[in-house]
Amino acid sequence: MGRTEPLYRVWWDEPAQVAHADWRPGSACGLGEARAITAELRALDRGSVPVLVDMRGLVKFDRAAREHFIADDGGSCAVALLVASAVDKMIANFFIGMKRLTVPIRMFTDPAAALDWLGEHR
Repeated sequence: MGRTEPLYRVWWDEPAQVAHADWRPGSACGLGEARAITAELRALDRGSVPVLVDMRGLVKFDRAAREHFIADDGGSCAVALLVASAVDKMIANFFIGMKRLTVPIRMFTDPAAALDWLGEHR
């Protein structure tokens, strides 16, 4: 059996002081991935941090995953959603429209603008 590449990557951007969660193109986020991402964000061991989620490759975001992220912020103090396509924007708008979020969240098409906004929430 061959090794499969993960659907996402969580990493710390030291110069920007921001955590990143990048989705591989064509990925779907289910409950398992959502739980793993929040665990990896906490494993960075940096406390409550701004998070840039590059969802430009995400094609599906399950309801269970959305509910998990609402209930468990993963140690984030603000979340910027980086989008490109109409599908990305639809997914992001749906998530932003959920009124129970406990941290500021905003959608961006420009990575630099997203990082600037996250810098205001450190």
